[in-house]
Amino acid sequence: MNTSDLIAPASLVTAFVALGVSWYAIRRANRTTSAATLVTLNEGFRQAWARFFVAEGDKRREELAELLNLFEIACAIYLEKSLSGNSRTLMFEYIDSILRILVRNDYTNAEITSLLESESTFIFIRKFLKQKASGLSVTVPPKWYQVESA
Repeated sequence: MNTSDLIAPASLVTAFVALGVSWYAIRRANRTTSAATLVTLNEGFRQAWARFFVAEGDKRREELAELLNLFEIACAIYLEKSLSGNSRTLMFEYIDSILRILVRNDYTNAEITSLLESESTFIFIRKFLKQKASGLSVTVPPKWYQVESA
């Protein structure tokens, strides 16, 4: 048995250990990034809700549009599976909670259809509703995502 016969198996073991360490590091980084994304979205929503509930007149409509834009970003992030683990579960629950609040709000129900400008408006909210409707705790009215023809 020569030296190369000993080096080859040792190199193979070292490669597998390095692969395991890399996999673990990537997994931890994904979870950390997911948590950071969730915290950032949560803070954005906290601020958006605060602005929406105190706004009046035309400003309230603008704040609703901004809130829905942020909501669409959350739906897009969820759909592309950028979140993992508990962060993904929490995001789904938060999206469901937001929908419950929006559906039960008289002002939102009256205004949301006027914010739909084209087929691409709130496209990720629509995709989320289409893919996850059975898991939601609320039924979203079809008028919320069907653009009326002029």
